[in-house]
Amino acid sequence: MQIRTWFGIFTLDDNKIINVELFQKDIKSLTKRLLDEPLLMRGSVAGFDLCDLAIKYGFSGSKNEYGALLHDLNIDLAKEQVALTVTPDSKIIAAVEAIDDINETSNLLSERLKEWFIMNFEDTDLKGEGLAQSILEMKYDPGEDEDMDILRGFSSSLIGLYRTRTQIEGYLKVNMPITAPNVTAIAGHLLGARLLSITGGLKDLASMPASTIQVIGANNALFKHLKGKAPSPKHGLIFRHPLIFKAPRWQRGKIARTLASKISLAAKFDLYSGVLKEDLLRELAMKVDVIRKQPGPFKKKR
Repeated sequence: MQIRTWFGIFTLDDNKIINVELFQKDIKSLTKRLLDEPLLMRGSVAGFDLCDLAIKYGFSGSKNEYGALLHDLNIDLAKEQVALTVTPDSKIIAAVEAIDDINETSNLLSERLKEWFIMNFEDTDLKGEGLAQSILEMKYDPGEDEDMDILRGFSSSLIGLYRTRTQIEGYLKVNMPITAPNVTAIAGHLLGARLLSITGGLKDLASMPASTIQVIGANNALFKHLKGKAPSPKHGLIFRHPLIFKAPRWQRGKIARTLASKISLAAKFDLYSGVLKEDLLRELAMKVDVIRKQPGPFKKKR
């Protein structure tokens, strides 16, 4: 029987050690082994503590050296495990979640800015970035109007948020086709990024059936349907796709099913090959064209 520890392999016969194979005493090499396979890091072998065995067979010279090696190994292992979790799709998820946070914050601040502006000046139809930019362009003497000083600082910060959002959207536009080329081709970079975010990543999206992708984001409608208070939702987040929201209401359900099916296939291609499959987009266009040509529902005669 063999017991594989973090510093060597022990071969046992009748609970007695008959052979020992020590690993190279190099932290990077040992970390790689631990990432590749489970190795015993604490405990005993044949009744002997791992520390005592390491000293007995010459892997370490003392308990202090053994403890220092194990400490350094644990730190390096933790760093490598964290690095493995930072995948291209995790960066996409962080970016789209940042956009959502900026949208929520900027909407709230925009309302506050407008309220403050109206209290000091007159009512205005301007809002958001337009109002902020207008305030910055107003002429005034700095330091002589405290409210105006605050409004200008407020406006400058708000415009900074809008510019950051634009910058992140640009990041998604560049990196989504690299991370998920087929999902991007079918859903677009923003909708595709949101699908990755809400599902947890490309692997999770690829494992979902098309029927689930179709109603992702329609939680409230789905719960009402399950309670018998509403019909089954025809679409969720993917309603934002122009093929659906621009379509007549009676076509949206069929187009949503078709689109969800192609997104599911696209996610699988991205996960396992990462190569753009141009046929997917053509097939989607053909199927949607067939749906559009189908006759609409007949109106009841009065």
